[in-house]
Amino acid sequence: MPKKNKVKFNFKNPYFLLGLLAIIWGSSFILMKEGLKVFSSFEVASMRISLAGIALFPFVKWKNVKIKAGDFKYFALSGLLGSAIPAFLFTAAQTRISSSLAGALNSLTPIFTLFIGVIFLGVAFHRLNFLGVLIGIIGAFFLIFQKGVNFEWTHALLAVLATLFYGINVNIIKHKLSSYPSLLVAALPLAIISIIGIILLLFLNPKPVWVEVQTVQSILAIFILAVVGTAVSLIFFNQLIQQTSAVFASSVTYLIPIVAMFLGFLINETITIYQIIGLGLILLAIWLIRMKKVS
Repeated sequence: MPKKNKVKFNFKNPYFLLGLLAIIWGSSFILMKEGLKVFSSFEVASMRISLAGIALFPFVKWKNVKIKAGDFKYFALSGLLGSAIPAFLFTAAQTRISSSLAGALNSLTPIFTLFIGVIFLGVAFHRLNFLGVLIGIIGAFFLIFQKGVNFEWTHALLAVLATLFYGINVNIIKHKLSSYPSLLVAALPLAIISIIGIILLLFLNPKPVWVEVQTVQSILAIFILAVVGTAVSLIFFNQLIQQTSAVFASSVTYLIPIVAMFLGFLINETITIYQIIGLGLILLAIWLIRMKKVS
């Protein structure tokens, strides 16, 4: 009898990683909101970056780490621009805007990634890549404006600024740190910024009422946000950047509003035709960005 071919699933498949990251990061805004029910935005962000750095530290063989002269600054910049500063900006933004809106605004990351790469790093791009970015942004706007959201412009701009830093970080990882293992590219920047988080926590000295159920829920949400939503997800994201392109990897942010929409459905929110249109446009955008790789 002929041997049956075993179906092997490739966990390094770019589209699998894209979907997994969308689920993790799409849920992170709700986790931030849960943390903010008890703690201030500074406390949530400080605990997040502190725990994230601590979580990955034991998994790296630091004695064997070799970093080229001059590359340490890129690791530090990646930590600051890719994790630390956005963590504070997004939690501050979510004190006045919804988690779903924050997730939708996060979809601006790919357009910043492309512009920064083209203008400052000489990244080659195809018109289809640019068209894909624009269509993705239009899809994100369908998800935002159909809800009749009244913008808190100052706080919404904080989220937009965070996506600018994300765009810079994606280019740093792709063009300056791609030769290093994805675990190191995640762990070292987080280890650096965890020091900042710990120092801030010592000054903030949060004192919640530990016996309250909501406090326990908020602490658990921040823990999951730090370990899964920051530390583990960064390993996957860095791997995705190294496998594909900076713009394709950052297109994960197109899927984040879809996750928020699905979570809304689970709690009996109405799904409208505008949301379905937005979903279709976002999937089309990812396909266009993937059609022809950029450098």
